[in-house]
Amino acid sequence: MAMQYPVLLTGSASGIGDATAKRLLDAGNKVISVDIKEPKQSVHEHHTCDLGDSKAIDDLLGKLKGPYSSLLNVAGVPESVGGAKCMAINVFGLRKLTEALFDDIADGGTVVSVSSIAGNNWRKRRAAISDLLATSSFEEGVAWWDKNGADVGTDPYTFSKETVVVYTMALAGRGLTRGIRVNDVGPGPVDTPLLPDFTHFAGEDNMKNMISMTGRAAEADDIAEALVMLANGEPRWVNGHHLVVDGGMTAGFSAGWKS
Repeated sequence: MAMQYPVLLTGSASGIGDATAKRLLDAGNKVISVDIKEPKQSVHEHHTCDLGDSKAIDDLLGKLKGPYSSLLNVAGVPESVGGAKCMAINVFGLRKLTEALFDDIADGGTVVSVSSIAGNNWRKRRAAISDLLATSSFEEGVAWWDKNGADVGTDPYTFSKETVVVYTMALAGRGLTRGIRVNDVGPGPVDTPLLPDFTHFAGEDNMKNMISMTGRAAEADDIAEALVMLANGEPRWVNGHHLVVDGGMTAGFSAGWKS
């Protein structure tokens, strides 16, 4: 189902973002893409931008013009890029772009972000996350992380994805008056070029254990399917939700499918 206005998609050049762009284009949507690399899909408009660079985002915003039916925040990086860069792209850049474009989302539109099953335990660090989200800019967020990052009680990637989950819930309330629904999708292991990086940090045995729960890692299109569903706004009463898309892996660990 084609959306009325263009869809703005970050992280469009590979993996989940590439699969999402393909699904949107196949459905007849106009896609405006943002990535540090050129996209593979024939999008209608592309902007090269490092979403971990505040000035680069300012430059990007000067080139963008809404309205948009949906903002899809797919861009994200593993911890292997370094903790500060991981937070900058996964949290501060995502938030800066979303805040700047929120008024350009059409009434009844959507915002969908990619978090992770790594964000499932956000309640454990709710106080620290809320403190971080009380900062008002990219630069203040970076300063907060420089001061407090070593004390949050988990690794930067996990904390970044927990923050995306809580930010999603907060933004969902702000969109109510205009019918904008804000959700996030939390994938488990996905067979993309980034999987070796995630395996390195999770540990090979741990990754094998996670994947064995469901028999395979997700394909990028498995996640894109959920993202496009939420972007289309087809589940009309789903808002502020962290949708785990892991083939049942989290359920398997919780219910003890395997001993």
